[in-house]
Amino acid sequence: MMTSSNRAFLLLVKKDVIVMLHGYLAYIVALLIASVISLLMALFLFIRRTKTGAVVLAYLMLSTSVYSLGYAFELACSTLSGMLFWSKFQYLGISIIPALWIIMVIQMTGRDRWLTRPVLIAIFIIPFTTFILHLTDSYHHLYYSSVSINTNSPFPLLAFTKGPWYWVHVAFTNLSILCGNIMLLDMWRRSAPSYSRQAAIILTASLAPWAGLIIYQTGRSPWDLDLTPFTFTCTGLITAWGLFQYRLFDLIPVARDKVFDSMRDGVLVLDTSDRIVDFNPTAQLIVKKLSKKDIGRPAKEVLADYPELLKQLSVNNNEQNNLQTSQGGVSYYYNSRVTPVMNDKNKLIGKTIVLNDITQQVLLHEKLSKLATLDALTNIFNRRHFLDLSNDELCHAKQSGTSISLILMDLDHFKQINDTYGHKAGDIVITTVTAVCSNNLRVTDLFGRYGGEEFVAFLPETSSEEAFQIAERLRQNIAVTRIELDDGSITVTASFGVASADKAGDIELDELLKNADEALYEAKEAGRNCVRRRFLN
Repeated sequence: MMTSSNRAFLLLVKKDVIVMLHGYLAYIVALLIASVISLLMALFLFIRRTKTGAVVLAYLMLSTSVYSLGYAFELACSTLSGMLFWSKFQYLGISIIPALWIIMVIQMTGRDRWLTRPVLIAIFIIPFTTFILHLTDSYHHLYYSSVSINTNSPFPLLAFTKGPWYWVHVAFTNLSILCGNIMLLDMWRRSAPSYSRQAAIILTASLAPWAGLIIYQTGRSPWDLDLTPFTFTCTGLITAWGLFQYRLFDLIPVARDKVFDSMRDGVLVLDTSDRIVDFNPTAQLIVKKLSKKDIGRPAKEVLADYPELLKQLSVNNNEQNNLQTSQGGVSYYYNSRVTPVMNDKNKLIGKTIVLNDITQQVLLHEKLSKLATLDALTNIFNRRHFLDLSNDELCHAKQSGTSISLILMDLDHFKQINDTYGHKAGDIVITTVTAVCSNNLRVTDLFGRYGGEEFVAFLPETSSEEAFQIAERLRQNIAVTRIELDDGSITVTASFGVASADKAGDIELDELLKNADEALYEAKEAGRNCVRRRFLN
């Protein structure tokens, strides 16, 4: 016969069972709600996928939704086969959550350039293997050594003995979350004070998965229930909220790597031992054969073909220098600057080499210099530059006491050529005569267009007799050269005046020009196509 104390005990047990069953049902409902929330958030993120990291976060939320949904139905099952089916369904999400997490953090911390095809393949190797081994576990028992229904709990639960690959998956999950936390902590540390709140949001959100994993792996959850789906749901919600509410990753300067990669200047980063630490794509275009294999190598090996840069590094100052390179026969010019990198304690932690492309500026300067010094038609010295250079040579001759000569040349009857054949033909005559003279003058001689059809040559260390012979050679070569025009070919002649001095003494350039001009006048009076000369001492 049941006593009153027994009845009281049974009532108490009944109440406890009812409470546990209510908690059990509430947990299943909570999982379904978490699944729906995660799914809706995934859809929302797909719609707003232009945000940095939004697409991967969407896949993470979708995986969390699958995880929560599968776990809810696993708990609702009372048969082992049903539990195993929904367990396999869960792993569509569980297996790839760590990979998606680490990819999302890499993107959100501005390290997109890490995500090359080989890296992505490496990241997904373990998740893919986990999914396959879990799916086929009944054939090899590498994931679960054994499975059964736990009858000691108030409600049926899937119980399992962990196999070797289960621990591989756990290790990979923990390592992924840890690496993500480290990168997020580094992002928070590097953020400017005004952006620290935005950085703290994502860092705080990243800590939630640890709570679920620690509670579940240490067996501290009630009835050994898995709380991890909720923690990933919370992380996703907090991250998504920060992503749109506070414009995370639009404001935080985590895009330094992106800026680094997109810079038009080439940048190489070196450590205190002058080893290559990093470089951007522009630097690869400038420095021949520069590749990722060079990271960690000494700069003196990588930059062996650029002694100017190595000299800059050895001097260890912040001065700027110019560097010229050649690619495909085309010259490029760069302004190089080596800058020390200091930490907060003003201690040297490395150097940067910045290569600024100044090719256009150099080419423009050369073009302007050419316009200022060369005759546009003949590409020889114009009158002004010729006179400047000749004065310099004359000063040198005065100091050394050497001989000097000057030849003034004028094409005969050039106006008739223009009147008969046109100005285009006249230009052809001018350029042809220029080529003939240039080919018959010495490297040390200065040659320029004096005006119209007049040319002038300054001959340093040249006696009167030598100058006369040079002028005569020019005259003869011009006379025998046939000049091809549109309407046929013609020949032209030229008259020459030579002025010479055995010693420059106190002679001025104007005096040389005046005497050469008078000699030229005599040549024209003598019938043209001849050479006349004058001596100044």
